[in-house]
Amino acid sequence: MAVSRRSLKLELQGSQKGPERDRNGKLVVPSTTSPSHHLFFRWEEQGDEEAEPTFLCEIPTAPRILRLVRQLPHGSSFSDWGPMVAVCDYAMEVHRQLLRSGKRVVELGCGVGLPSLVCASMGARVLATDLPQALEDLEKNGAANGWPQKIWKVVGGGSEGIPVTKERGGKIEKERLSHGALVEELELKQDLNIMRYRRMTGKGPKEGWVQLVRPSGIKPLLVKTELRPPAQKAQGQDMGVGSLIVTPLRWDAEEALKLMGRMDELEAAAEALQMQQALPPEPKKPEKFIMLPGQIVRPEGFPKLADLVISSDCVCEPAYGETWEQLVEVIEKILAPNGHAIISLRRRSYDGIEKFVMRLARNLRFQRYRYRKSPENVDGVDLICAAWPGKNEQFEQSVDSPRNPRDSQYAEGEF
Repeated sequence: MAVSRRSLKLELQGSQKGPERDRNGKLVVPSTTSPSHHLFFRWEEQGDEEAEPTFLCEIPTAPRILRLVRQLPHGSSFSDWGPMVAVCDYAMEVHRQLLRSGKRVVELGCGVGLPSLVCASMGARVLATDLPQALEDLEKNGAANGWPQKIWKVVGGGSEGIPVTKERGGKIEKERLSHGALVEELELKQDLNIMRYRRMTGKGPKEGWVQLVRPSGIKPLLVKTELRPPAQKAQGQDMGVGSLIVTPLRWDAEEALKLMGRMDELEAAAEALQMQQALPPEPKKPEKFIMLPGQIVRPEGFPKLADLVISSDCVCEPAYGETWEQLVEVIEKILAPNGHAIISLRRRSYDGIEKFVMRLARNLRFQRYRYRKSPENVDGVDLICAAWPGKNEQFEQSVDSPRNPRDSQYAEGEF
């Protein structure tokens, strides 16, 4: 939801036609990205003079360089980049191990998706959500950085797979694209029944052209899918490979919980697909299950929840009304019992943030501090870090203190 809100705000403020340059013609980096604690931003000039320059975000600890081919409008400053950078800095500083271990991260109101891209770069399994009409920016940024969102699965061809041509209308290759392989859509010619692809999993030519439907019938050879290659956890000093799924979500608590269940199914299917295409694992001896102190066991049928929920600049009553109420309900619904929420808030006049914080405090414990003041000394960014109250916190003695509603759902499995 962040893109629609930011675009509304920037239309009111006005934006420049191109990136800002100094008197020497050098591209100016937005003011709030420069003093980031863990990220380094710069512009990359294109060889073609008419081509737009690309905004780059370097993550030294990953190490990785993100290409933000879709950005905030040129001329954006502290007001727009500040909240996103605040979330990224805090997540990398405090929850780096959580990200490296491949935990589930959910971003609400992703916009151009900088926090989602950073978390995926660190190795997390990221689910980025926003309004349906606001997802195009992150879909393009994801594809530019190795997380394409237009994925197809090979479902035809039997055990031999489907034929591939290197050139459009060219000679069929000896090697076929294996059944069950996942491919990225590079160019689609629906009217000609062909697609140029890049293979992500499975066996077969790395790139080429394939037919979507059998020429002699209506049986599909490939179908669109939400499956993604599974994330790989970090090993020692080596960084893991995270995953990114961009999907629409309106701020509805029950729909958000259903989405968590769908993510469970997709992750299980991706892991099963990877096992089918790999060598069969050696059989292991059955081990007796031992319950450890503090271990959480989910009730049967209850989905895995978010280990980290992030949201940036999504509360402003003059622009979005009291949608903060639904935002809190979604956070409460999908946040795991031992999970954390990071919420950045850009301060404005009559923004309604105090009411949002009071509603958040009804069930969650939180810390709040001023992340950074605006260079213009007009406003700034507040950062809120929230979590469920712990078992050893004796809140039962106080009527006004929050309680963890997850207790009843997890009581049987937590000690």
